Amino acid sequence: MRNTPFTVSHLILTEDCNLRCKYCYENANRCKNNYMSFDTAKKSADFLFDNALKYGAKELTWKFFGGEPLLNLDVMIKIFRYAVDKANQYHIKLSFILITNGTMYNKQFEEFILEYCKAGNVIVFSIDGIPEVQDKNRITANGKPTSGIVVENILKLKTLFEKNQIESGSINTHSVVTKDNISKMFLSYKYFQHLGIDSTRFDLSYDEAWNENDISIYIEQLSLIADSVYEECIALGSLTPYEKAFVINGLKPVCSSEITCDAARSLCTIIPNGDIYPCQRAYFYNPGLKLGNVFDGIIDNNIRKLFFDACRSDMHVDNINCGKCDNTDCRICILLNYGKRNDVLKCSRVSCAIYKAKWDFIIETKKRFYKLFNKHNYNKCNEMTFFKAANK
Repeated sequence: MRNTPFTVSHLILTEDCNLRCKYCYENANRCKNNYMSFDTAKKSADFLFDNALKYGAKELTWKFFGGEPLLNLDVMIKIFRYAVDKANQYHIKLSFILITNGTMYNKQFEEFILEYCKAGNVIVFSIDGIPEVQDKNRITANGKPTSGIVVENILKLKTLFEKNQIESGSINTHSVVTKDNISKMFLSYKYFQHLGIDSTRFDLSYDEAWNENDISIYIEQLSLIADSVYEECIALGSLTPYEKAFVINGLKPVCSSEITCDAARSLCTIIPNGDIYPCQRAYFYNPGLKLGNVFDGIIDNNIRKLFFDACRSDMHVDNINCGKCDNTDCRICILLNYGKRNDVLKCSRVSCAIYKAKWDFIIETKKRFYKLFNKHNYNKCNEMTFFKAANK
């Protein structure tokens, strides 16, 4: 544990937000007027680089997070440039992911995002789907809908990237799936395609009261997406639609089935005052789970050990042993296990059922594609020859 570096870090530049999303897990914190100063951001960068050098990490990923991080754009720009210079100095590969609600766009942002994305970094828009879905849950502080402004800003950015020859893959979307929009997943997937978004991701809201009917709807929606991707591959004579469809190909077996999640292992979150937490949810759900501070370093390895020692083979759902499950990329949050059951190893039965159903679906979908590939000797011919054969 003491020799494991933090290679992925969330930098919460502010807890303030201009939206009031109904499902937001940050709850009351999202409205707090807490902003990270440049001094704290600089100290955070120094801490993470020192940690990387001490334990031999060669690559780091930092996520600009919030609240809404663009409310603290000045500090974001300064720490980005400071960190890039330091990464070059230390010969460490550093990449960034900016997660934004997409409602803010001005000249300063435009100039920065060109510099940021030309360096190969990614921007993720939090948008839940078609306007009906977006405007139901993701509203402004005064209750106004947001779909129009977010889509307008995405299209502005796409136009900007086209003019400056930046890969459109730099723009991703992330959607939260709730009980009231789960039946609209496929429509939202097609909507994002219409907007020209290459990579879309749908994640279930942890806090919903899911049931068996929801699981059936979820799998039905995934099946519609898979059918669409399959047809696209055949029509285009390319595997690209499948490769880009994160929602159906994103699950990949991890190196060890013993790993539960990366919180407090390779992942940490730094909040505006410099406090360090296992992940962003740990801070918002259980603020007592503090690991330390960037000015003082890690001061509570007992908390880190709590997460570090959580092995999948020891997890359980009532009397079901998770160690016997073949879903090695399960997304169950052990922080929520701890918060709701005071035990990082005890999972929700319904959450388990949902992620197991998704895993089974992904495996069957992969088999479907691989069966097609093998039928036409895909490995022995190029893509176009393969798809011509598949169309016969």
